Amino acid sequence: MTEYAEDFKYGCVFCLTGQEDSVVESLEAQNPGLDATSVYQVKPKSEQGVIRKVTQRILPGYVYFRTKSDDPPDMRYIQDSIRLLEMTKGYWALSGMDEWFAKWVFVHHGVIGYSLADIVENRVRMLSGPLKELERYIVRVDKRARGGQVALPFHEREVRMWLKYDLV
Repeated sequence: MTEYAEDFKYGCVFCLTGQEDSVVESLEAQNPGLDATSVYQVKPKSEQGVIRKVTQRILPGYVYFRTKSDDPPDMRYIQDSIRLLEMTKGYWALSGMDEWFAKWVFVHHGVIGYSLADIVENRVRMLSGPLKELERYIVRVDKRARGGQVALPFHEREVRMWLKYDLV
């Protein structure tokens, strides 16, 4: 499937926290042609003085999907799902910023990696990566922890998350 294809419709399922992987598998198995993912972030983890990068789920309880179908996915047998999010009463396809974020998640294959940054005149400047792409949503930067907090509108509320960067 072409990642930038305009004929996809994007949606989101609210599910039990910790059951995102089983919901992804069930959605894809029961709805041919549907791709689903939860959202992960690459983060540093220190163990016995050794720092390594690990993948950690962010936005627990949410699974994004894309499909070319005009019909909502069959949710009857999706164990651990709570509900299909609706943008307007009776319509499931995401729109506006919610759709933009879902597309962005799929472009990154569900994994939000590190950004690259440098420091110019004591200011952190994003050069590439997720923080560069979301620059207008950055609300705070922590130079010591090398992270930027972004505030994204999602389903009529604001979701804040910290994303990491490396200095070049």
